[in-house]
Amino acid sequence: MRVALGAARGLLYLHEQCNPKIIHRDVKAANILLDESFEAVVGDFGLAKLLDQRDSHVTTAVRGTVGHIAPEYLSTGQSSEKTDVFGFGILLLELITGHKALDAGNAQVQKGMILDWVSSFFKLFGSSLFYIISCLPLWSLRDNNLYLRPC
Repeated sequence: MRVALGAARGLLYLHEQCNPKIIHRDVKAANILLDESFEAVVGDFGLAKLLDQRDSHVTTAVRGTVGHIAPEYLSTGQSSEKTDVFGFGILLLELITGHKALDAGNAQVQKGMILDWVSSFFKLFGSSLFYIISCLPLWSLRDNNLYLRPC
């Protein structure tokens, strides 16, 4: 929980308190570092772009990590705070479920993305977000079947 809160505070700082704003463009677990007090710190600004306060987005070549890139960024090349928030959402799903954003399976077969996995919960349980989120740490999806994951 502390890692998620620290990452959220870091993104809030980049998006709301910096002038110009900083769009990270590669929010993922590997880019959330822990300091000597084990507090989360957003790191790796190699893909970051500056965004003037009066602009809503920056148009660039799409860069980032597969599985963490927002669909609208892929289709338009327009990056904004929203694309960082999408990556943060994927990070939260990884923390909650223990699954990677993109599960490659073996070298020949791509098993799927965490969004597909979570989507299966919506199909099974409807749109009760609280129920779905509370069940995610307990369930695992294997071969399109739900199994109780051992604690």
